[in-house]
Amino acid sequence: MLLIKAVATLCLAPAAGMGQSILSANPSVILSQPPITITNLATSAPAALPGVFDAQSGPWGRMKCAYVYLEAPVSLIEEFPLPSPVPRWTFPSSSLYSLPAFLSKAGLSQSLVSTLLDPKHLIKEGAFVHLLPPLAELEAMTPETRAEIYSELAKYPENEYHSDPVLIIGTTVEEWYKGSKLRPEIVSKISKLSYTRGEATAFSDIPVLLNYAQSDSEARAIFKACTRTRTLMIRLKLDKDSNAEEVIKYWSFGTGIRRKDLEPLVRSIIELDGVDDLGIVHILPALARKLLYTYPGLDMAKHGIMPDCHWTSLNFFNYEPHEYLLDARLATSQVLEQFVPVDPPYQFADVLFFLDNNTGDAFHSCVHLADNIVYTKNGRNILSPWVIMKLDDVKKIYLYKGNGRVQGFRRKDIAAEKKAAQDTP
Repeated sequence: MLLIKAVATLCLAPAAGMGQSILSANPSVILSQPPITITNLATSAPAALPGVFDAQSGPWGRMKCAYVYLEAPVSLIEEFPLPSPVPRWTFPSSSLYSLPAFLSKAGLSQSLVSTLLDPKHLIKEGAFVHLLPPLAELEAMTPETRAEIYSELAKYPENEYHSDPVLIIGTTVEEWYKGSKLRPEIVSKISKLSYTRGEATAFSDIPVLLNYAQSDSEARAIFKACTRTRTLMIRLKLDKDSNAEEVIKYWSFGTGIRRKDLEPLVRSIIELDGVDDLGIVHILPALARKLLYTYPGLDMAKHGIMPDCHWTSLNFFNYEPHEYLLDARLATSQVLEQFVPVDPPYQFADVLFFLDNNTGDAFHSCVHLADNIVYTKNGRNILSPWVIMKLDDVKKIYLYKGNGRVQGFRRKDIAAEKKAAQDTP
């Protein structure tokens, strides 16, 4: 018998540095290219484009992928007040007496610890105590010390940029900001102030960067660049060599569901000379097609709570969003009533829940597309867009503590359709 309880854990926002879980049940049920040797310049193969690669082929067809970077639009950035340029570390007041030992163990010098605990750099406010680290000393910290202190600060939502840092995954800081409008000096500061969180590079010192802005407009440009998110643009390769029937079956779950929407388009692309690919966005359901690569509008706050990962995953097939899925209790009920657990290999539209190993609570979810590439919204806040990512990269965001796992779920009607198709001779 299933035990259900709705929980309220946050889906963290990896890119914006500004910040749920829906499932808890029986854990058994719940939820560089190598160098090219040039011997003949006229006949050598062209160098591969950085950030462009072919996904593994399968029943979904052949996919050409490219990394692109999104930043929140100016209209959204203008809605947010810039943070104070004074760095601040917030701890519970109850930890005040243990702070000297913690800070020393993390690698701070005894003189700096004394400075931080001096009344000039310490503010008591109710249940919290705020430390104001001097700018020069903060910048001089080693990445190891920074990681140790910031991982503790991340436990308290009052440290918003430590709880939800900028996360740079799968590349360098310099490559991440290559197409941005940041001055090289600012990018260098980000690199210097970064630290390691699991397999990702993290950056939390947005206030420090504002000290180096040369104008109000540059301060806003810096803040905008800190919302930078990497996503995949994918094109499905379709030509005379494509297995049209296999491709149509995969993206329509093997039988009649959605087939009428996909078959005409897929077959027309295959038959058309001079056109050999199709943006994957065109074969997604209507709502996902509408939201992909966009940021939530302020109008989405009319329900009192912004869309999150679970709202995104469970609304994947809906033409219009079902807003009741903002409620963790009702979202939990839908999963338990309408979905069944499945194991890899995952299929198109399987919902992948990231579960706590101890409680079974789901703290993130996303939708599998193909070849372990997923559709996801990484955070409830307005500066987190809807994107496509590799599943391994999403794991680097949410499973870095090593205390979680991924469990797939499939809609019961889709599972039944697939089983019927498999049983048909």
